[in-house]
Amino acid sequence: MSKKMSLKTILLIFFVVELIIAFFFLGKTLHFGSQKDTGKKIWFEEKTETMNQEIDFDIQPDLYVKKNNVDEPWEFTYGSKWLYGKFVKMFGDGSAILNFRLWRMLLYLDIFIILVAAFIRAKSSKLPSKIQLIFEMIYGFIDDLVIETLGENRKHFTQFFFTIFLFIWLSNWTALLPIPGISEPTRNLNVPLGLGFMSIALVHFMSLRKRGIVDYVKGFCEPIFIMAPLNIVGEVSKVISISFRLFGNIFGGAIITLVVSSLTHYVIVPVGLNMFFTMFAGTIQAFVFTMLSLTYLSMEIVD
Repeated sequence: MSKKMSLKTILLIFFVVELIIAFFFLGKTLHFGSQKDTGKKIWFEEKTETMNQEIDFDIQPDLYVKKNNVDEPWEFTYGSKWLYGKFVKMFGDGSAILNFRLWRMLLYLDIFIILVAAFIRAKSSKLPSKIQLIFEMIYGFIDDLVIETLGENRKHFTQFFFTIFLFIWLSNWTALLPIPGISEPTRNLNVPLGLGFMSIALVHFMSLRKRGIVDYVKGFCEPIFIMAPLNIVGEVSKVISISFRLFGNIFGGAIITLVVSSLTHYVIVPVGLNMFFTMFAGTIQAFVFTMLSLTYLSMEIVD
């Protein structure tokens, strides 16, 4: 009987295979497009572009289209010239493709969350399945945080903070999908800003509801009236702080992964980087955003 290969041997073989693949495909990549003669959609191989072009293609597709004089930019919108035209009318040709990718990913993510919620609700039982157990653990964790921070009588806020955490968490993890053009919605500044405005708006709405209009306005004039502009700026800075922290970490991780991937020709290292910035940092940033939102709310409504 042959002996089983050790883990060291398996890793060595894997590394050699990676080097061979990198050697044969060095400087080349696969693209999807139309065949010139027949117009048929095919995968074709061509030389890898410069690092700047790769970054533009992944981060700023509209800029990539302009710089490289792409004749058919609607190829980025499933080949639909009509759909591309609609996004150009709404957002201009400087961000049409980027917004298409964002809206598409948000739609996919919303549908996925709704289907998962419906599935868990339909299959929920006293003996939970693995997926039900995972979501129950996450919900229970957020519920404990809400009760400890806001009190037992305000545990109804759990649904709000659980939804925020789940949305950001899944958004950050979409980078694991090996699909061209698919990227994290949180990598687009509009999404973190929207989440930041929504969270701070809830804080001020609940503060106004609890304190009344007079005491609410007075709160901006403490300790003296002349401090009102600074207090207002301080509240606006909360939106900027909570949004840019999330955006900066996700966007920075994507840039680092893309640059290192280009330098190492996608051999081994990018896999670890992608898992770190997506799974670990993505989960941490979802938790940090949720905790900051919860903390801001507790500062306004907890006596």
